[in-house]
Amino acid sequence: MTASYVSLKDMGYQQAKTADHLSTQAEFAIAWIKGFPDEVPAESRAELYAGYQLRYGENHPAVTYAVINGHYTLATQDQIDNPKVEKVEIGVAYAFSYSQQEFGRLASTNTALHALVKKWREDTNDYCSNRLGDLKRAAKKILTKGQTKTRETHSFVETMTKLFDAQTKSVKVKAGRGDTTANEAKLKTAIAAFWKAYKA
Repeated sequence: MTASYVSLKDMGYQQAKTADHLSTQAEFAIAWIKGFPDEVPAESRAELYAGYQLRYGENHPAVTYAVINGHYTLATQDQIDNPKVEKVEIGVAYAFSYSQQEFGRLASTNTALHALVKKWREDTNDYCSNRLGDLKRAAKKILTKGQTKTRETHSFVETMTKLFDAQTKSVKVKAGRGDTTANEAKLKTAIAAFWKAYKA
């Protein structure tokens, strides 16, 4: 599917419209799905996926396969027109007409057909998952709009105090593990000397 634009300006306008639509859709999802985007109940996910599947099917029409000696090949026009040739049209609707149990059994009853159906189901599910991801990201952007992250700041003295506290604990552990360079008494003296010099 290739879109046609007359210029970068036109493409930019269309992209902006797409972003606006997604924001509106995300607002709808927030209003209709309790806990969205952090939570998506199974029933809501199923409804969303049903819509995504419809769109994927529009972009990827069903394909007709000719069944020759148990093998599935893309049907030629002659084969499509010939009523004597066994054919099957596989697309989104066909692939998901199988329940999970039926699809599982197909792996042992008709491996060739299973492989085709599997590809359709996987590709469609990937598409649906990506679209749900788009919707979630848009919803999170809406919900966090205007919020500012506050970063805790410490003074230099506070930072050095935490550093020395951590090293005081560390030197005991390392000395206990046989590190000959770890000397608790020397570290204590060094810390005291630092503070004496710094506060002078």
